[in-house]
Amino acid sequence: MESFSRWFDTWLLPALGVVGGLLATGAGMGVSYPGRWIGGVGGAACIWSILWLRRRRQHERMETGSYVHNLEIELGRVQRSEQLYAALLASLPVGVLALESGHPVYANRAAVEFLGERVTQRGAPMPTAVRQVMEEAGAGRALSRQFSQGFPRRVMEVRGYPPGRDGFVLLHLFDITERSQTDRMRQDFVVAASHELKTPLAAMQAAAETVLVAIEDDPDVALEFSGRVLDNAIRMSRIVSDLLDLSRLESTTPKMEAFDLSDGLGEVVRRFSSSLPPITFDAIPTPIIGNRSDLALAFRNLLENAVRHTPDSGRIEAAVVSRNGEVVVTVTDTGAGIPTADLPRIFERFYRVDTARSRATGGTGLGLAIVKHVAEMHGGRVEVDSRLGDGSTFRICVPSVASGRSG
Repeated sequence: MESFSRWFDTWLLPALGVVGGLLATGAGMGVSYPGRWIGGVGGAACIWSILWLRRRRQHERMETGSYVHNLEIELGRVQRSEQLYAALLASLPVGVLALESGHPVYANRAAVEFLGERVTQRGAPMPTAVRQVMEEAGAGRALSRQFSQGFPRRVMEVRGYPPGRDGFVLLHLFDITERSQTDRMRQDFVVAASHELKTPLAAMQAAAETVLVAIEDDPDVALEFSGRVLDNAIRMSRIVSDLLDLSRLESTTPKMEAFDLSDGLGEVVRRFSSSLPPITFDAIPTPIIGNRSDLALAFRNLLENAVRHTPDSGRIEAAVVSRNGEVVVTVTDTGAGIPTADLPRIFERFYRVDTARSRATGGTGLGLAIVKHVAEMHGGRVEVDSRLGDGSTFRICVPSVASGRSG
């Protein structure tokens, strides 16, 4: 039908117009009635032919204009889609690398950050692990590898995917530095915890064996070693208790309430009334919104730490003050102090400045880690000033209205 319409417009209508024009011209030269009739019909055919062609051309121009307009709209949609996809790929924290014939032809922003600006240039340097994954993916095998690079060192993981229907090989790059650090900390924690528990267990086993041998022949020795069994059992109990406290602080949401911090911490100080050196406590009513038991736990750990490392002739001062929108809990002692080199690590789990002395005085190596968690849980921080031989001052600083997690 379309071919007939095109033939009608291209050949028949112009022919009718020409024939009509000739008839009209020839008939106009005669005077007979039939001649005038034929001329009129020919003229009408000529005019009709011209008008039809004009209308047809206008319609075609309108159709062409509409087609161009629709094409422009569709092109705009495609361009917006391309811009959207490009923005999405650029915003991904995952590096995306597309390869064609084994050569990178596209890299998003993260991939350029990970592998360098020349990543899509031929001959650009590439980590060995990435090249291995590229080759395996190009051969149709999915593979993943880990590698490290840069300074400070970052741990990366690259995954390759075989070609799809479009023929492109895709590589994804992930920065797993934080995850690797967490895994390493978890492994270190398990090793450290096992070691800490193994020591008192070994001592208990040895002491128990001695008790079994000496209980009949030497009751005094049996009694002495029974006391050692008890001491190590208490030490193990404290380690387990501190581990459970740490786990709870890291995994649960504490309930916050309004209370007087100075009153709550005063109860903790009273438990140390018979300890040496004596503890002085200076505080005024200090309203706060926080977790009463957790703040008391952190304060108790600071006091126990001060008592363990301060001679009986020394002194320990504790105070609660409000300043600049913060509540500051301070514990100052005149003990051995901490070497400057050790200060950045004293809040790590199981880290000890003096391992032998800490174990001898009953420390678990977890007290200061608990203090740090409690402070941060309340939206605050813990600070320390100390010099070897000059004692130490620890401060727990939290907002007057705690901005940490709420339950």
